[in-house]
Amino acid sequence: MNLLEAIQPIARVRRHHAIEHATVTLLTERHPDLRVVGRSDTRGFYIYGDVDRDELEDAARRGLARLQSGESALAIHPRCGTNIVVTSLLSALAAVLALGRKPRLDKIPNVILATTIAAFLAQPLGAQVQERITTSPDVRGARIGTIRESRMGKIKVQHVEIEWEA
Repeated sequence: MNLLEAIQPIARVRRHHAIEHATVTLLTERHPDLRVVGRSDTRGFYIYGDVDRDELEDAARRGLARLQSGESALAIHPRCGTNIVVTSLLSALAAVLALGRKPRLDKIPNVILATTIAAFLAQPLGAQVQERITTSPDVRGARIGTIRESRMGKIKVQHVEIEWEA
């Protein structure tokens, strides 16, 4: 067992994150232009956006079932915030290294080149970070619980609770 699995709240969020990704994948397969944001917590995950509650429940149940049947690739999503964080960190590091100890305007082309290369390299790295750190497809014993709906201004917010066998 690795450290991320040993710390129960982190292990839970990683599993919920995987179910969130599977759910969003299935929703966007049905509605390619759908724009939603997801966020996982220790009780389940939130979906921010205009999604029908019944469709959300169906996608969550099907996504969970597919993860449980071994489709671990559903745990990784190309538009995950993890990818943005990895790209930002690598680009910032590349910019700092390209500027060096004495930043000057004539180093700007080097900064542009370095950050572009960093952003290119971050794409596969983001998926690896999701796979190894921010998600876990090990969702045995999970089931979809209650879905609670609220609003944040004009934005529809739904929290999908995940229940676990004891």
